[in-house]
Formats: sequence, C-alpha cells, structure tokens
Amino acid sequence: MLFLIMIVGFILLMYFVMIRPQKKRQREQQDMQNNVEPGARVMTIGGLYGTVVDSDEETVTLEASDDVFLVFARQAIARVLPSEEEGQPEAEAPITEEDTTLTDEDLEKLRSADDGDDKHTGKSDRKEY
Repeated sequence: MLFLIMIVGFILLMYFVMIRPQKKRQREQQDMQNNVEPGARVMTIGGLYGTVVDSDEETVTLEASDDVFLVFARQAIARVLPSEEEGQPEAEAPITEEDTTLTDEDLEKLRSADDGDDKHTGKSDRKEY
C-alpha cells in the first residue's frame, strides 16, 4: 500500500513540476501568436525581425525592410518586441493604420516581382498578396 501511495505522489509531483508549467508556457505562446496585430515589431523563430503589416488566421505578412514583404505562418513568431513606449527607441515616424494596410501599388509591386525570370518554383497553391 505504501508503494502505491509513493507512485501516485511521484506522478503528482511530476505533473506540478514539469507538465503544468510547460502547458502554461505553450498557452501563453499561442495567445501571443493569435493576438499579434499590424504595426507590431516581432522576431521570428529564425531570428528575422520585422513589422507585421497584414495577417489572417494562418499567416502573417512581415515587412523586413522597405518594400520587402515576407509571409510566415503564425507559429513562426517567436516573440513580440517591446514598443517604443517601453524603452525601445523609435528610428522612424510612428506607424499609422494607413501604413499597415497593403495598397494597390504594393500589391502590383508584389505581383510584378513574381513575374520575373528568376521566379521561385515552389508550390503553386501559395497565396497571392
């Protein structure tokens, strides 16, 4: 009987020390990825820094530099960087809602970039922006 109590106690200890904190971290990471909004500075799991310009349920479009837009899965966001109010200096003018929306001109640039001779030969079912 004492052996059975020790086994149950060990299992409960493992749950509270290992499993519960890991699930909490996973839940916090999932919430952060689901709540990222346009204008937020983020870092991907690959170490790329960018500003979110557009998002949907599965993907996030980042602007890595001027006129360079990259599409990532939401799960690729490692963390949201602190805003300039929290201590990070702002190098450029503040981002407005107008800046975070892709314009027709931006879409034409993206489409014309896809029409080049050095076109990527990946999956044909990728999204067009």
